[in-house]
Amino acid sequence: MPLTKIIRPSKERITMKTTDKNILNVVYNSHRILIDKVTEYDYNGDMATAKKLCTVVRYDGSFLDGTDSATPMIFNVSPYTGLVDMHDMVKVWIDCGCPMDCNEYGIARKWDKDSLHAWVAG
Repeated sequence: MPLTKIIRPSKERITMKTTDKNILNVVYNSHRILIDKVTEYDYNGDMATAKKLCTVVRYDGSFLDGTDSATPMIFNVSPYTGLVDMHDMVKVWIDCGCPMDCNEYGIARKWDKDSLHAWVAG
């Protein structure tokens, strides 16, 4: 394919806008689950696509003695996964110890229901 077919004309640029609050913000098993919605708009200002991003914050230590520390992580899942499915899957991922399971290039596995089931069974 010629290079000119890959490059979009500048008038077709897509801009991104995120919601100002999480669509899900809960604590589960000493982890905060944050699911954000990312909406992309086309050059006319019309919505092009909506995606979700799942961040997990692990809390270690205690707030009472000042030893609390937070470790943010990305739950690598398809951004088009439904909200209920994403929430259920991230809870299983947390129960499994938040495995990163990277390939030989250091790229984290993208989790789905089947891969989580295999991880639990394996």
